[in-house]
Amino acid sequence: MLNKKIIIESINKSEAVRYMGYRGNEPDETMKNIIDNEEKELLKVMVPRYIYKCFDLENVDGKVILKDADFDLVGKSIQHHLKDCEKAIVMCATLSYGVDRFIRMSGLRNMSATLAADALANAAIEQVCDEVEKIFMEDFKGYNNTWRFGVGYGDFPLHLQKDLLNLLDAEKRIGVACTDSYILTPSKSVTCIIGLSKKMVNGKSSCNNCNFQNRCSFRNQGKTCTNTSN
Repeated sequence: MLNKKIIIESINKSEAVRYMGYRGNEPDETMKNIIDNEEKELLKVMVPRYIYKCFDLENVDGKVILKDADFDLVGKSIQHHLKDCEKAIVMCATLSYGVDRFIRMSGLRNMSATLAADALANAAIEQVCDEVEKIFMEDFKGYNNTWRFGVGYGDFPLHLQKDLLNLLDAEKRIGVACTDSYILTPSKSVTCIIGLSKKMVNGKSSCNNCNFQNRCSFRNQGKTCTNTSN
């Protein structure tokens, strides 16, 4: 489904600062000014776009499947994620190609601008995903939603990225594709699966399900990359 327009009027700069690697201290005034300027310019060029589809879930021979979908939910991680769910939302969101160009051009100003622009874009795509969740949950008010489970988490294979994009017709509909090494383009794009259940489910992500847990800068600081972290 592709419907309501998403407008981001400001970017969560405190989250962007975390992405930049600040550990318990604030950026100095020079960096704060760079962040403010990059935010202002980034908001001008980013074009949030998204698409999602809802599928009923079935249990076939002890395995959860998407009903009427040519997409295999491979691995124990995604099976566990959806085990108590009746439906699943398959979703893709992007800030579009203008943001990639903007980040590249920021390198012509200085490396601090590039660092700030990249971190702000990371924070912005998460805000877009949050808004998409609000939109589709309006149609499923009787349901609880799980956290966003991305391709590549746990043992959910990264090579399924192309299949997920094809399932959504994402390249045609919102311009998101992936390379032969399964990297999304535009780079500030996200694909994920969200379970919907009439039961209570875990709405928070877990480091145990992430492929980057052993090389994550947030975990090295005793933190997580989610908004619910300490």
